[in-house]
Amino acid sequence: FSEQVGIPWRRYLLWRRLLGAVAHTAMGHSLTEGAHFAAFADAAHFSKTFKAMFGLSPAAVIKNSRFIQAL
Repeated sequence: FSEQVGIPWRRYLLWRRLLGAVAHTAMGHSLTEGAHFAAFADAAHFSKTFKAMFGLSPAAVIKNSRFIQAL
Protein backbone atom coordinates (compact mmCIF):
# COMPACT_ATOMS: atom_id res chain seq x y z
CA PHE A 1 0.00 0.00 0.00
CA SER A 2 2.71 2.47 0.98
CA GLU A 3 4.59 1.88 -2.24
CA GLN A 4 1.53 2.51 -4.41
CA VAL A 5 -0.10 5.37 -2.49
CA GLY A 6 2.92 6.96 -0.89
CA ILE A 7 1.70 6.91 2.72
CA PRO A 8 1.39 4.12 5.29
CA TRP A 9 -1.96 2.31 5.63
CA ARG A 10 -2.60 3.57 9.17
CA ARG A 11 -1.94 7.18 8.11
CA TYR A 12 -4.42 6.74 5.25
CA LEU A 13 -7.05 5.40 7.64
CA LEU A 14 -6.47 8.34 9.94
CA TRP A 15 -6.89 10.72 6.99
CA ARG A 16 -10.20 9.04 6.06
CA ARG A 17 -11.45 9.33 9.65
CA LEU A 18 -10.55 13.03 9.70
CA LEU A 19 -12.45 13.57 6.46
CA GLY A 20 -15.46 11.75 7.91
CA ALA A 21 -15.44 13.89 11.04
CA VAL A 22 -15.13 17.10 9.02
CA ALA A 23 -17.93 16.05 6.66
CA HIS A 24 -20.18 15.20 9.60
CA THR A 25 -19.43 18.57 11.20
CA ALA A 26 -20.10 20.34 7.89
CA MET A 27 -23.60 18.82 7.91
CA GLY A 28 -24.39 20.87 11.00
CA HIS A 29 -23.24 18.58 13.78
CA SER A 30 -20.88 19.67 16.55
CA LEU A 31 -17.17 18.87 16.51
CA THR A 32 -17.75 16.38 19.31
CA GLU A 33 -20.44 14.58 17.32
CA GLY A 34 -18.18 14.56 14.27
CA ALA A 35 -15.35 13.11 16.33
CA HIS A 36 -17.54 10.33 17.69
CA PHE A 37 -19.02 9.65 14.25
CA ALA A 38 -15.50 9.10 12.89
CA ALA A 39 -14.55 6.78 15.77
CA PHE A 40 -12.22 9.12 17.63
CA ALA A 41 -12.12 8.44 21.36
CA ASP A 42 -13.26 11.98 22.16
CA ALA A 43 -13.20 15.53 20.82
CA ALA A 44 -9.74 16.17 22.31
CA HIS A 45 -8.27 13.19 20.44
CA PHE A 46 -9.85 14.45 17.21
CA SER A 47 -8.59 18.01 17.78
CA LYS A 48 -5.06 16.85 18.56
CA THR A 49 -4.97 14.63 15.47
CA PHE A 50 -6.46 17.37 13.26
CA LYS A 51 -3.92 19.92 14.47
CA ALA A 52 -1.03 17.49 13.94
CA MET A 53 -2.21 16.83 10.38
CA PHE A 54 -3.14 20.37 9.28
CA GLY A 55 -1.37 22.71 11.70
CA LEU A 56 -4.59 24.37 12.88
CA SER A 57 -7.28 23.33 15.31
CA PRO A 58 -10.63 22.32 13.80
CA ALA A 59 -12.32 25.14 15.72
CA ALA A 60 -9.97 27.69 14.12
CA VAL A 61 -10.70 26.31 10.66
CA ILE A 62 -14.46 26.43 11.19
CA LYS A 63 -14.32 29.88 12.75
CA ASN A 64 -12.40 31.32 9.80
CA SER A 65 -14.23 29.43 7.05
CA ARG A 66 -16.60 31.14 4.65
CA PHE A 67 -18.15 27.78 3.79
CA ILE A 68 -18.56 26.09 7.16
CA GLN A 69 -20.39 27.97 9.86
CA ALA A 70 -20.30 26.89 13.50
CA LEU A 71 -23.63 27.01 15.27
